[in-house]
Amino acid sequence: MSEARPRPLGVAVIALALLVLGAAVAGIALQEPDGDEIEIEGAGAVQRLISGIPQDGARLGDESAPVTLEVFNDLQCPSCADWQRDSIDPLIEQQVREGELQLGFHHFSLSQRATTLAAYGATAAGEQGRQWQFVELFFINQEEAEQEGVTEEFLRRIALAVLELDEEQWEQDLTSDEVAEVVEQDADLAAERRLPAEPAVVIIGSLRERELVEAPSLEEIEQAIEGVR
Repeated sequence: MSEARPRPLGVAVIALALLVLGAAVAGIALQEPDGDEIEIEGAGAVQRLISGIPQDGARLGDESAPVTLEVFNDLQCPSCADWQRDSIDPLIEQQVREGELQLGFHHFSLSQRATTLAAYGATAAGEQGRQWQFVELFFINQEEAEQEGVTEEFLRRIALAVLELDEEQWEQDLTSDEVAEVVEQDADLAAERRLPAEPAVVIIGSLRERELVEAPSLEEIEQAIEGVR
């Protein structure tokens, strides 16, 4: 296992990200898309995965679940979508839906760039209890994002594909102080834990806490869940 590396995120970087975000939101409100519209795939599959599960902000699952799994992942990391699908989605389908596990999502930039615009888009959706739908849809359409770039139009189309999400409210929340604070707290938490630049989880149970880094497999996560009950 590689040595963990600190990933502090300075105030200046956050400020720059917010300036860029402000310009992006202006574009969402005022610009028409150039060329062909971006088609967002997977809305039905995501609805089947998430529908009926309690959700609040970054939280997914019954708040009384005996185990909590904190997920640290980056929406704009090319390999992270596969990890999410293979290691996290099966937990949603089974243990989370059955009330045995609660998930929390933390936006963790795995590169030297500032916290990504996608983190703000997902967190803004969380203000309406739809963050996990936004996260899952973004990962499904990540290849499109890589080809076209994560633009304001791409984020808006992800938001529009989330069932029962109020687009106007989402646009307002996108640049709110509350959303910025949550995103900054996620970055600070990852830096405090000195996580290496790969997806990670923290499993919290009644007996103990476990941290798994370097994109742990589903089997490793399930074993750790059993060990903290």
